[in-house]
Amino acid sequence: MLCLLKRCRIIITCLLTITALSAASQSREKTLHELNSLLINTVMDDLFTPPVACRIYTYPNIAFYECIRRENPSFPSLAGKLNGLKALPAPDQKTDYYIAASISFSYVAQSLVGSEYKLEDWRNTFSDSMKAIMDSSLFITSAQYGKQVADTIIKWIRNDHYLESRGLMRYLASSKHGTWQPTPVDFAQALEPHWGTIRPMTMRTPAQFAPSKKLVFSLSKQSVFYKNVLEVYTIVNTLDSVKKAIAWYWDDNPNVSVEEGHLTYYIHKVSPGGHWIMITRQACMEKNISLVKAAQAYALTSIALFDAFISCWHEKYKTDLIRPVTVINNHIDEKWVPLIQTPPFPEFTSGHAVISNAAAAVLTRLLGANYAFTDNTEIPFNIKPRSFKSFYAAAEESAWSRVYGGIHYPETARISITQGRLIGNHVVKTCGQTMPPAK
Repeated sequence: MLCLLKRCRIIITCLLTITALSAASQSREKTLHELNSLLINTVMDDLFTPPVACRIYTYPNIAFYECIRRENPSFPSLAGKLNGLKALPAPDQKTDYYIAASISFSYVAQSLVGSEYKLEDWRNTFSDSMKAIMDSSLFITSAQYGKQVADTIIKWIRNDHYLESRGLMRYLASSKHGTWQPTPVDFAQALEPHWGTIRPMTMRTPAQFAPSKKLVFSLSKQSVFYKNVLEVYTIVNTLDSVKKAIAWYWDDNPNVSVEEGHLTYYIHKVSPGGHWIMITRQACMEKNISLVKAAQAYALTSIALFDAFISCWHEKYKTDLIRPVTVINNHIDEKWVPLIQTPPFPEFTSGHAVISNAAAAVLTRLLGANYAFTDNTEIPFNIKPRSFKSFYAAAEESAWSRVYGGIHYPETARISITQGRLIGNHVVKTCGQTMPPAK
């Protein structure tokens, strides 16, 4: 009888272990999505600027991909393809690459955020759950390998010139006609004027995808620029409910200042890049994308966002173009206000348009050209979801939302869409993605 009971206990223990391992296997993709959600919320709470936020999204996703891709040799390493990233360490012992990837992501992310404890708490909880269902020695070697990859990535991060950019001189607005001037409501200093000095991921130089066509300041009523000014003025003055909804939907200002009487307070929302990471998350979940492929989608999308910000910001501070609100207030209507708050940096090119189309180019190549979806990213901010026929359709709407909001010229939107798509396609080509181009 005792022998039978012992056998039953062994059988039950085995069944529970199998069930736990099965549940862990099913949650592998969920873990990657959870990590990106945690990172986005941490970045939002820590109040990083949109360009800095994209830097934070990118490196942990590269670490995760570099570990998990070892499960499938058809997925190429990014080492040797990304600027400055040399060969990553190979495991010298039996390794669970899912464990390694998750641990690696958490360490890299922790090194980049302010609220480090959130990633540390996650890692501790994850580690405890894995130790409970797997061989302890395998967990240890896997976690050690993940930490080894993370340490290599962190060392690479330290040479991207970010820390040096923090010590550079603040931007001084020019007195030259047609150049950017601080804008209402808070007339803030120029944001990230030295972002063009950050090391790109795939571009040879920040100017590699600078548009050959520029929008040039002119107050001549026959000029393209002045006609664009009038177009913005008219568009904002005649906005219907649909265009207003589009402008507010894609606003994604992570730190909106609100003035009520003598009180000023701030509303914190997801950043523009974070919005596209969430779209990536939603698409991978809805299409039931495998873990390795999802990791590639996160990595390449975040790389495209990273390079898009560098390219766009380099162009912004090179051309130094004045914002619509300043021109309109000075020359057309001193009481005119845009629908949404104008962000504190030069106008040309459009950050939303460039980064959105760069991300859409990557996602289209990886996940398909005709993926119709309803974006739920803005629900936590009490904004209704919007539906799109494709990634490119969403990216174009994002670009034009800034015109409807009164903060960009139509010609800037058109030029910026092209700039973003060129960057995204370049990222896909450089990183050697394995799927054929989406039809």
